[in-house]
Amino acid sequence: MKAPQLSIRMAGWVVLGWLAVVAVVNVGVPQLEEVVAEDSTAFVPDDAPAARGLDEMDDAFGNGRSTSVVFVVAERPGGLTKADSAYITGLVPRLKSDENVSFVQDVRRRPELLEALTSRDGEAVYLQVGIPGETGAPKSIAQIEAVREIVAEDRPDGLDVAITGPAATIADMANEVERSLVLITAVTIAVIAMILFLLYRSVVVTGIILSFIGVSLAAARGFTSLAGLHWINVSTFTASFLTGVVLGAATDYAIFLISRYQELRREGVEPREAVVTATRKVAAVITGSAFTVVVASLCMLLAKVGVFNTTGPAIALGVALAWILSLSLLPAILFLAVTRGWVEPRPARGESRWLGVSSWVVARPARALALGLLPLVLLASFYPLLTPSYDERAVQPEDTESNDGYAMVARHYPPNEMLADYVLVRADHDLRNVSDLAALEQAAASVARVEGVRTVRSVTRPLGRTIGQASVGYQAGVVGKRLGGAADRLAAGEQGATRLTGGASRLHSGAGQVADGADQAVAGAGRLLGGLRELEDGVRRLADGTDDALTGSAHLLAGADALAAGLDSAYTQTKVAVDGLGLAYQALTKSLTCGLDPYCSGAREGIRQIYVGERDQLLPGLREAAAAARQIANGSVQLKEGLTRLDAGLGRAETGARRLEAGQATMRTELGRLADGAGQVAEGSGDVEGGTAQLAGSVTRLRSGLSRAAAHLHATAKATKDPAVGGFYLPPVALEDQRFALARSVFVSEDGRVARMIVIGDTNPLGRAAMDRAGDVRRAATEGLRGTGLEASAVTVTGMAALNRDLDALSRTDFRMVAAVTLLAVFIILLLVLRSLVVAVLLLLAVAASYVSAMGLSVLFWQVLLGVQIEWTVPAIAFVLLVSVGADYNLLLMKRVREEAPDGSGAGIARALSVTAGVITAAGVIFASSMFALMAGSVTTLAQMGFTVGVGLLLDTFIVRTLVVPACAALLGNLLWWPTGRRQAADHLDDLRLVPGLTQY
Repeated sequence: MKAPQLSIRMAGWVVLGWLAVVAVVNVGVPQLEEVVAEDSTAFVPDDAPAARGLDEMDDAFGNGRSTSVVFVVAERPGGLTKADSAYITGLVPRLKSDENVSFVQDVRRRPELLEALTSRDGEAVYLQVGIPGETGAPKSIAQIEAVREIVAEDRPDGLDVAITGPAATIADMANEVERSLVLITAVTIAVIAMILFLLYRSVVVTGIILSFIGVSLAAARGFTSLAGLHWINVSTFTASFLTGVVLGAATDYAIFLISRYQELRREGVEPREAVVTATRKVAAVITGSAFTVVVASLCMLLAKVGVFNTTGPAIALGVALAWILSLSLLPAILFLAVTRGWVEPRPARGESRWLGVSSWVVARPARALALGLLPLVLLASFYPLLTPSYDERAVQPEDTESNDGYAMVARHYPPNEMLADYVLVRADHDLRNVSDLAALEQAAASVARVEGVRTVRSVTRPLGRTIGQASVGYQAGVVGKRLGGAADRLAAGEQGATRLTGGASRLHSGAGQVADGADQAVAGAGRLLGGLRELEDGVRRLADGTDDALTGSAHLLAGADALAAGLDSAYTQTKVAVDGLGLAYQALTKSLTCGLDPYCSGAREGIRQIYVGERDQLLPGLREAAAAARQIANGSVQLKEGLTRLDAGLGRAETGARRLEAGQATMRTELGRLADGAGQVAEGSGDVEGGTAQLAGSVTRLRSGLSRAAAHLHATAKATKDPAVGGFYLPPVALEDQRFALARSVFVSEDGRVARMIVIGDTNPLGRAAMDRAGDVRRAATEGLRGTGLEASAVTVTGMAALNRDLDALSRTDFRMVAAVTLLAVFIILLLVLRSLVVAVLLLLAVAASYVSAMGLSVLFWQVLLGVQIEWTVPAIAFVLLVSVGADYNLLLMKRVREEAPDGSGAGIARALSVTAGVITAAGVIFASSMFALMAGSVTTLAQMGFTVGVGLLLDTFIVRTLVVPACAALLGNLLWWPTGRRQAADHLDDLRLVPGLTQY
């Protein structure tokens, strides 16, 4: 290759040039952390169902500009003060005026909202704040920090305040990662320096390698920042993963080159020529190694999940820069050191030990293969136990601000208050009508029956319980109460009817006396004076009875009218209730699920019996009672008219009696008329007495019937007070009640077309059970709407559990796709470099075995022994790194085997293994150490990633590369290089040169 010779010939200029480029790109471009902070890549893709649901909910219930939500939680032990309340309300205008805030719950204009957000013990309150950045995007993290700065201003002494919520959780995790990066970098460099010094026993060589990896890291960070500004997306983990991978890769490349240089020097090659030869020979291995990592990392661009497609390109760019520097800057630095005699090798150590190991492997390949596969298989058996965790709260320290906020909420509010799921029902019409409200209650009741659901809040159950007044049973009780009142009022009328009957009896008796007196007056004048006196007395008693009759008839008329009106009202309201009960029964009849559920079918049969009884018995009875009351009222009018005429006749009779006293001349004539009138009065009073007696009996029977109807309705109300049994009926006018205003705004959109349910579970809302429950909730809501007018409505479930469910599905899909493409890409590179289908397949299976066993060991360590679930990002990123880096070491080994054993001979394989063992072991241990350094951070995700990749590299270094691969090579023999057969390695030199950047090792 011409590049190494050019770098060596112009070594000084190459070093100065690269230093200048790296300095410019780091000074002229913002630091990587600043670029990351401006990135807006979402944690979950925008097209995920739950993410779309959040947007829909913001459009319907927010202002359409909030894509993330945080909560300001304030707590004061002993109770909030007036100053605390003033501070909370004062936050509203300050937050609204900031460009980093898109929405704030306005508790200033709605005191009832502030009261609702305050805990029952009065010691805590929270406020919802919307921000425009996507959840998990670096830009939203900066917006959350801006909110925290505003909240920290003018905070009353003794009031604890924290910003919490899912978006704040991810922001805190990102902050912890950033704070850990300095420590991780320092630990990585210290470990690498120690291992290098033990390996080379030279401060100068250690310094050269450290200088090279320092420049490589600076170049990777600078160019990644530049690319992040214009071409690629970056995320929270970009800097940490980039640091670990670049430090490990650059160290490997430096070890490859310097170790080969020192090997050539031990063989007596002149220093300058040794530098050129070493660079030329390791260029193919470094190129193949870099290509595997770069291509595998770029495969992550195919992923939809943000943490994958933002991490892969940055790693690919960093490793590509390390590759370019290893073939240009590193040879120049090495040459400048060589000319001063600083890199001369010491006597080799440990080669004889590796020769003994390699000889045993080749002599007993089957035993060596079994010995190597045994631990791999045992560790791999733990891999199926992997249960990825999506709880970002658990991967960060307990004392982060968001976790402090969750602890505050847990002390004063019901569990999972801020991590609820949301069910959105979107219709093409206004939902604020009787039938749709009943359908929404039916869906809410269906969701409430899902296992693990603790509370469902909706427009029909704003406090988590169905509105009791909205049950048909409750409304039947109200009608029964009113009927009972009507019966009581009728009882008073019954007493008036009794008095009327007594007056009519006295009237009849007086009329008889008048008739007798008139007859006696006609019969004998001798008894005239006495008869006149008796007549006068009878007329007076008759007038008194008539007055009583008139008063009783007036009371009866008023009572009958009131009774008729009450019965009509009772009939109307009862009919509405019965119709509502019929709707509930029809909905349950159409529900397939209710037919399968014995409890539901039993409740449905009970509803049917109640409905049929009220429709066929109660309603007709009420209608007949109303008609009877009307007849009583009409009869009372006629009675009053008769009594009025009777009173007039008595007046004339009294006048006649007086005329009898006034003059003897007209006595006989007037007595005759009086006799006739008295006879008519006696006959009419008899009719009145019979009619009033019949009326009193009718009133008694009517009161008894009303009492029985009221008792029946009370019993119905008691049996059907649960709306799930007695039906649900909430008139639209109830939504306009001011007492219902807060619930209306929370659960129904302003245009009435979207309804929201808040579902709170009884398990960890970020755990696996909650994720699985999110799917059950959607199915239950959809099933609950079946058979109603909302059956065709769109049902969406969103919230953290639903987001995690989508994230789980997407990450699994991404993993499968990235794994398949990565394996294919690595296979093609191995095939091009080694020109052997057999070796390419062998190495691909070997790195896959390393990965599976490493994941099994990670599951054993974290899940089984420590009880900590593996974070969901670990498997995919660990796969890309282990497959690509593991292929590097095996590529180095098999390139040397190709040189030493082109015919697949055991002796050549043993020589290649013993010569490369020290270099590969050192490189593997250093790379693993750089990954283990991630465990120095405070975020469990980094620790698990570092542990998994680190142990995977060690397994690959000490088991796969030392035992499995050479044993398989020895067993395959001359089939190893199929289809090229037993051709010498030199025969392939021209073919290898067809691949850009590749040459013979």
